[in-house]
Amino acid sequence: MTKDNRIDNPSREEKGNSSNFVRLSVNLSHETADTFKTLAERKGLSFTEAIRRAITIWKFVEDQLSQGHELAIVESDGNPRKVLIL
Repeated sequence: MTKDNRIDNPSREEKGNSSNFVRLSVNLSHETADTFKTLAERKGLSFTEAIRRAITIWKFVEDQLSQGHELAIVESDGNPRKVLIL
């Protein structure tokens, strides 16, 4: 997988507000990195924006589960299918 310059070279806006950001470095398997790259490209997102969105979704799911709610996928026929989150 090639390096995404948007991660290593923040935009001018991000450079100007560098105190508002934390630079993180993570190690991913090639498979996970390729999957993440495919998902980000599918939505036309930089890795940085894709990570932000993934964290937002994770927090939403955790908040809902901690409130006793269940997570379900509604199938195209309108029937809910319960999803178990471990």
